[in-house]
Amino acid sequence: MKKKYNCEIPIICIVAMNQNRIIGDGQKLLWHIPGDLKRLKSITMGSPLIMGRKTWDSIGFPLPGRGSVVLTNSTTWESRGAIKASSFEEAITKSKQWLIDNENSKIIDVNKKIFLFGGAEIYRLGIEFCHTIEVTQVIFQAEQGPQFPFLKEENWNKEMLEHHYKTASTPEFSYWRYNRKNNSL
Repeated sequence: MKKKYNCEIPIICIVAMNQNRIIGDGQKLLWHIPGDLKRLKSITMGSPLIMGRKTWDSIGFPLPGRGSVVLTNSTTWESRGAIKASSFEEAITKSKQWLIDNENSKIIDVNKKIFLFGGAEIYRLGIEFCHTIEVTQVIFQAEQGPQFPFLKEENWNKEMLEHHYKTASTPEFSYWRYNRKNNSL
C-alpha cells in the first residue's frame, strides 16, 4: 500500500518529454526550445523546486527566484545554493520552509506551489501527490534515457494549451496541462 502524503500546498509536476516519455539523457535535455525555458521560468518563479542531484548537477546553480530542494541519498553531498533533503517528506518540509522564509519577498506568488522538477526518480516518487502536471510534449527521436512515469490516462483530464510546428531551430512541440480527476486519488 502506498503511503499517502497530505500537503496543503499544491504540488505540481513540470516536465518536458518526448513521445516516448524520455526526459533527457541522464545529464542534460536533448532539445533546446527557448520559449519553453521562458514558460518554465514564468510558471515556477517564486516557488521551491524539488529535484534530484543529477538534475541539480545538470543545471549547476540555483535558478534565480526559486528554491532548489535537492533530494539525494548522499550524507556528505552539499552544494552552494542547494537545500539538501534525504527523503521526499523532508523535501516537502524544506519546500514549505523556503516559502515561509521568503514570504515577504516580492518573488513569492500569492498562490503558493511546490514543483516536482525532475528527474525520473523524483517524478516517480512524487507523481501520486500531484493534481496538476504541466507538460511540454516534444517530437524528438530518442528511444533511451530517463523516462517520465506511465500515467493511467483515465485518471487525468488533458488539455492542449498550445502547439508549435518544427522550425529550423526547434523541434515540433506542444504545451499540455493534465488535471487529476477528483475520483482518482
